[in-house]
Amino acid sequence: MKHSSILILATAIVFNFQFSIVNSLSAQTTEPDAEYDLIRRTYKENADGTMDIRIRKEIKLLRNRAITADKGETFIEYNPAFESLTINESYTLRPDGTRVQTPQNAFINQLPSSCVDCGRYNGIREMAIVHTALEPGCVIVLDYTLHRNSRVLAERFNTSMDCPVKFFEIVYPDGHKQVLANIPQTLNDPYMPAKKGYDVEFQMGDIPQYTAEPYVRIARKQVNKMKTLDAKETVTAIRDWVVDYVVLNPIDPARVDYRMAPAADVYSSNCGTVIDKTGLLAAMLGEAGFEARIVNESISVFGDRPLEVEVVIDSTTYRLSATDKRPLMDTEAALAAAEEKPVYIDRKLEWKPDTLVDGYFRITLPAEKGVFTIDPAYLPPSRKSEVQATAAPQFIHYTMELPKGVKLLGGDVDVDYTLPEVGSINIIVKQKGNRLLITRSLRLRKAVIGQKDYNDFRRLMIDWTSFREFLFNEK
Repeated sequence: MKHSSILILATAIVFNFQFSIVNSLSAQTTEPDAEYDLIRRTYKENADGTMDIRIRKEIKLLRNRAITADKGETFIEYNPAFESLTINESYTLRPDGTRVQTPQNAFINQLPSSCVDCGRYNGIREMAIVHTALEPGCVIVLDYTLHRNSRVLAERFNTSMDCPVKFFEIVYPDGHKQVLANIPQTLNDPYMPAKKGYDVEFQMGDIPQYTAEPYVRIARKQVNKMKTLDAKETVTAIRDWVVDYVVLNPIDPARVDYRMAPAADVYSSNCGTVIDKTGLLAAMLGEAGFEARIVNESISVFGDRPLEVEVVIDSTTYRLSATDKRPLMDTEAALAAAEEKPVYIDRKLEWKPDTLVDGYFRITLPAEKGVFTIDPAYLPPSRKSEVQATAAPQFIHYTMELPKGVKLLGGDVDVDYTLPEVGSINIIVKQKGNRLLITRSLRLRKAVIGQKDYNDFRRLMIDWTSFREFLFNEK
């Protein structure tokens, strides 16, 4: 490949791998349901400029739960327009040594669910493989090759899986081979902080530079509906429309060869990838008379930092995304702003209780969007792994008019304390005549809680998740 460039983050690979071993070993407390005997990824550049990605997986099922959960099927996406999929081997090796080939009717070529409602991507396919002859102790072997008639490929992945890996082999396009051994499993815990960085990252070929179309005539009527005298309001309305009404298709950008669809096609189909939606947003802003451009330096084809659009309003440049509704900020502020924003809720609740026996009633506070919640079941008395919390302050105030003669049982609630290394909490519940007043506020000093602060954090969360149900009776 004439213009290929390969970036292998060797130092990062070693560091991240060692880091994941230390953290996973300290956190792993349960027996795995399965384990990989081998994962091998081989990348090959062909003389004609195409490339092959060959993947081999050998996974041993240790418990029945692995069979009934997610290990009994494999899904492989590809785009027949420029990719072909070849199954080299697929069989199950039983504990007694017999080999059971995967039958032909277990290979189902289907449309990915994300493409069902998007006609432009109805050509993409997903090979669903239903593995057979499964029992505890068997080994599923799957070996397949994805041939890409393309000169670009971006790969980024972690070597840690949801079950242990005995050997993880990576053969890079230049022939360099790396073998990692005895990788512990990651924990399936929704409150574990996301891993920062990747064990393996490289790129072959050049990702295209994306540019905005000057206008989209098909969207002119829609754009005119959102125009106001206030430029910021207009920009925000257009952005919100793209976020809300153009369906985001989460397919890997590699499946469309990292190409941006024409903005008019995205608008008419009402569906697109992150790249497509960004192009449509920039084009609609241009149609509205704004100077807008796509910011290529913020691109990540892997999705952890999508493309963004810069728009000029009264000589100030603002940056916004086609996939979220964060407040409109100038570029410098947008780059420096914290990801978490304070949550403010102030509203009146209606008296709609659950009626219990003997004149008792129960009120449960609503589950509010954006409010930080955590399941206490994931907070045992001791925990070695970190907890992903939130740095966003929470301020909630409710009022409720009560019927005459109804009384709050248990009396008023007043929880107010500060834990210097973790945060502070304030919960007040009072009945004043026929009015119920509820105030809930939470401030956390850290977004990730380590072992040292875990007990204090647990205490804070137990109180925060309490006092959400209230009992009343008639006097």
